[in-house]
Amino acid sequence: MKWNLDDILPVEKFDELFKEVETEIKTLEKWVEKVRPEMGQKEFGEMLIFDENLGVKLAKLGYLPHLRMAVDQKDQRAKLLKSRMDDLGLRVSEISMKLGFWIQGKRKPILDDKNAKRLFSAIPDLEYGLIRSREGAKYSLNEREEQIINHKDVNGISVLGDLREMIETEFEYVLKIGKKTRKIKTQSELMSLVYSPKAEVREAAYRALLAKHKDNLDKFFAIYQGVVKDWGYEAKLRGYKEAISVRNWGNHVPDEAIETLLDVCSKNVGIFQRYFKWKAKELGVKKLRRFDIYAPIQKKDKKVDFEEAKMMVLEALREFSPNFSDKAEKIIKEKHVDVMPGKNKRSGAFCATVSPDITPYVFLNFTGKSRDISTLAHELGHGVHSLFANKHYASSQHANLPLAETASTLAELILFEKMMEKETDKEIKKGWLSDKIADAYATICRQNYFIKFEIEAHEAINKGVTAEELSKLYLKGLKEQFGNSILIEGIFKHEWSYISHIFESPFYCYAYNFGELLSYALWTNYKKDPKHWVKIIEKILEAGGSQDPQIILKGAKIDICCQKFWQDSFNTISVWEEMLETL
Repeated sequence: MKWNLDDILPVEKFDELFKEVETEIKTLEKWVEKVRPEMGQKEFGEMLIFDENLGVKLAKLGYLPHLRMAVDQKDQRAKLLKSRMDDLGLRVSEISMKLGFWIQGKRKPILDDKNAKRLFSAIPDLEYGLIRSREGAKYSLNEREEQIINHKDVNGISVLGDLREMIETEFEYVLKIGKKTRKIKTQSELMSLVYSPKAEVREAAYRALLAKHKDNLDKFFAIYQGVVKDWGYEAKLRGYKEAISVRNWGNHVPDEAIETLLDVCSKNVGIFQRYFKWKAKELGVKKLRRFDIYAPIQKKDKKVDFEEAKMMVLEALREFSPNFSDKAEKIIKEKHVDVMPGKNKRSGAFCATVSPDITPYVFLNFTGKSRDISTLAHELGHGVHSLFANKHYASSQHANLPLAETASTLAELILFEKMMEKETDKEIKKGWLSDKIADAYATICRQNYFIKFEIEAHEAINKGVTAEELSKLYLKGLKEQFGNSILIEGIFKHEWSYISHIFESPFYCYAYNFGELLSYALWTNYKKDPKHWVKIIEKILEAGGSQDPQIILKGAKIDICCQKFWQDSFNTISVWEEMLETL
């Protein structure tokens, strides 16, 4: 099943829309010249709607090559279209920047607070975003500096990310098991082997992965240094408190909330260490090795094809909420899912929301394993979230990053409980439960330590550090999170160079532990009062990014700065562990 990208834009119409945007750039310039503090609400609203519509057209021009390249990273036509779109985007952003400066009160004729309040209320759906933009004036540089940074980001740092992805995509991995060797051409295929029931296969997969990264460590280190120094210099220039504060501001969450989240997650590493010690006994070994943390404990599992997986997910979502399943089914029926792995297809999975009027696109590398069903539920959850929020304008549809993982992780929970409920084979149930806790480790504890590594790495790189010293820093974090529950070989110190998010989106990863623990809290409350809480959950999703996340969550009586809230969410994992030990 391959996705149909014509719903975004038929490729033969790219040039037509491109020229249309070029013409509208002139209209945008006229709007920028017309703005003034005393202008009428109606006129200001018309300008905002024009800007929103222009943004949608740019999104179509950008997503078409992006999604084409995701399924074929050697698609030369897509690369050319992307390059043209990058240049066009720069031209638009230079003009939009002037409008942004005016909204912030940093461009003549100066917009005062009284008129700002009056004008921003012209379109209520966009009001929060405008207020937030005005508050962001404290981190803005002057107009000329912002233009330079904009060009530098498109033509510099983003190219570093592309370069890293190209290096990794061209890897061919050599899997060595005993005297036998075989070549593996995609990272997706290789990483599926770390879940193998055979210890020697798991070890061989990790060694093949880490050997490639070790051999290319100098390249990855050079790229990472560039990313970190650029990020740090700009953060300092703009006046942010810490490097991570840039991400926190962008995510609309206070530093305090993320500090609390990281602290509570760090204090709860014992929950996962307890699980790894249990797993070692179950596998009949004295202590697990780092190669074995995702080892299946069951001797059997169910292999499913995509059609069966699809029905399992839709059935589980329907029982939770028909609204969820209807929206998930819409994504599939409209052929907005690309399912199978391919030679030049990038690894992983994601969901892409182009605009409110286009059904989201889901990208998979489905191999038929039980965890692939969870991935399907996760990515469809993202799509469901976007469809709940599609009544908003494009700029207020997207939930801010921590809330963006809520529906996806919740969909996984819904599916998991349904699968456990229907399954009668205790061995399979025990295996699934074990895998679920392993996944919770990967989403909560592992992501938490990625962020902790990034905080230390940004500080170390800006002071001066070698690739080897950075690798030792990463190894120190591994030893802290696993304690005495895992044996860790030194080769894992190079694992940091494999983590794409720290290159592409510094400090992104806390969105995962944030979203996972938030979904646990919502799920726990839902089970106590399903009818009441499903409405609250849907209301949270419907809000998209149109309000402050703290206000959105206040309706569910959730305080993200409260230690107790995050701590209570760990109770779900403790219950799973007790169930597992009982089984």
